[in-house]
Amino acid sequence: MKKVLALGLLSVMVSSPAWALFETNKQLVETAQITLEEAVHRALKSVPGKAVEVEIGKEDGRTVYEVEIVDSNKKTQKVYVDAQSGQTKMDK
Repeated sequence: MKKVLALGLLSVMVSSPAWALFETNKQLVETAQITLEEAVHRALKSVPGKAVEVEIGKEDGRTVYEVEIVDSNKKTQKVYVDAQSGQTKMDK
């Protein structure tokens, strides 16, 4: 009986559209007006150094690139670049 209940619960979870709440990176990139390369370029204008990692995601309902930069003092800083407007924001 427990097996049937577990299979029933699993089938409901798999068929549920809850996964549709999350956009894939491909979908986020397709809707972005700013390319990954442009986002890195803009981030490096804000914080000179070397970009070591870039991710795309959602923040406050907006698509943003999160660019991690190692500056000349060997300190890691994150710069967020809006994928629509190109505006940059430093991580606090």
